[in-house]
Amino acid sequence: MKKEVIKITKEEKEMFDYLNVLRCGGVANMYEASPYLTFEFDIDEREAKKVLKKWMTNFNEDGYEHLL
Repeated sequence: MKKEVIKITKEEKEMFDYLNVLRCGGVANMYEASPYLTFEFDIDEREAKKVLKKWMTNFNEDGYEHLL
């Protein structure tokens, strides 16, 4: 099954990079990371959950430039 190619905004890339750092730091259970996004990027909880789901679906330790 072919994986769908997504595009992300520069803001989403920033959030994805932030989530990678958060994950590497072991600070939070990543399934519960949306409050970190709401605080750090001043977005509402619903938007944070959408970004988190998108990040989880497209997780890449090497970065996200290819999705821009």
